[in-house]
Amino acid sequence: MERANYHAPEETTQQSVAPLGVSEQHELTEATLAHIEKMSLYVSDHSGEAIRPPPGCPAEGLFGRIRVGSRNSTLALIQANHVVAALFKTHHGFSFPVSTHSVKGDANKTAPFLKLASEVGKTNANAAKSLWTMELEDKLLDGDLDIIVHCLKDMPTVLPEGCTIGCIPQRADPTDAFVVKNGLSYKSLQDLPAGAVVGTSSVRRTAQLKHYYPHLEVKECRGNVDSRLRKLDAEDSPYSAIVVATAGLVRLNREHRITARLTAPTYLHAVGQGALGIEIRSNDANTRRIISAIDHRPTRLACLAERSLLRYLQGGCSAPIAVQSSFRSTSSESNGAVNGTASCTGNGNASCTANGTANGTANGTSNGASNGASNGTPNGTIHGTLKGIKTDESEESSGILELVGSILHPKGGVEIRARHSGLVSSDADAEAIGVTVAEKMLALGAGALLKLIDELQHVYGPPKESVANGVPVGDTKTLT
Repeated sequence: MERANYHAPEETTQQSVAPLGVSEQHELTEATLAHIEKMSLYVSDHSGEAIRPPPGCPAEGLFGRIRVGSRNSTLALIQANHVVAALFKTHHGFSFPVSTHSVKGDANKTAPFLKLASEVGKTNANAAKSLWTMELEDKLLDGDLDIIVHCLKDMPTVLPEGCTIGCIPQRADPTDAFVVKNGLSYKSLQDLPAGAVVGTSSVRRTAQLKHYYPHLEVKECRGNVDSRLRKLDAEDSPYSAIVVATAGLVRLNREHRITARLTAPTYLHAVGQGALGIEIRSNDANTRRIISAIDHRPTRLACLAERSLLRYLQGGCSAPIAVQSSFRSTSSESNGAVNGTASCTGNGNASCTANGTANGTANGTSNGASNGASNGTPNGTIHGTLKGIKTDESEESSGILELVGSILHPKGGVEIRARHSGLVSSDADAEAIGVTVAEKMLALGAGALLKLIDELQHVYGPPKESVANGVPVGDTKTLT
């Protein structure tokens, strides 16, 4: 038969590979049959588990599958499927089956967070975040899952041994959303009358609301996003409004319920808010390589700095710690210059200064004076929104990362803020920015607030009066 398009291969000095001999073919066949037998026995003994070839199986490469774990909630499943869709676009030969799993943090929607944490032996605030992760991490370490899709803000800053964050995809809007009850005409928090009830499940949001709007009443409102909306809109609801994460509403197609977004410079968001963290086994290089295709460097650097700050302060869920970060890719600003400010705010007037150096450069000051008005909006701090976001693989490898950190008294009245920025070109550089901001906050008295918060962790209900560094709970003095 004529082969019109046939081209003879070029001559080469490389020796051709000889076909397998009879004995070699026999050995390969025997080895393959042995693996098939092992697989059959395994499947029959583990009928409820996903099939996975034994280690070293020659057919292992044919199993192009990454098993995805998620919490058992609508929002968590939507987030997992967003990740799966992004992965499938870059790895068509793989399948990404998603399984949902119950976690202790979702089992009880009424008990205060700290009481629930203590019942399972999680007294450390950061460790208590594992209420939303530990069952999934057990399955990951046991080899039943390959990746877990988390809300990054729900992940402890110290992960179990053998687990790590494999990638962080591009961040959604990290702000909080002000949502008014259906039928009410209020457009902002400023519009709410004295005594109006605002619901939230976050100690950070509670502290911010009490600090900036002390005339409002803040009540706990727990549950998933849809259940909180139902509680808000119920005819006998005590709430005039609730405050929830903007990203959750958007992902659930509830964006139309957002009355206003609470943005910087007044409102800072939670560490990692709006971002997803993809957790993997630390030694799983293949999975790390596969999911790296959806990693977003500006988001990762910003979030690593935020998590580093929280880890250094050992804050966790129970501390009213907030952040604001931005990353600007640059190729021209490469001299390593940094600058930093720090401030304290209260309902009276006060000023603080802090100096910071890095690579032999820069110091900064700011005025922490408050105008004494009920909104308590601080002056003298620099804030920004996440910018410089690119999806192009050619994005710059370095840039300027800016981080603002804040801690508030649980009952409002006192806020400590610090800021730092600098050139980063690695994850370690980003984490160093977080440590620097945390150290500035501690220098201004954040340690006293953290001690007070730790004392209150064992109090379920209205906090008792306590004294930290000479400042009673609820006092309007500024910690210095």
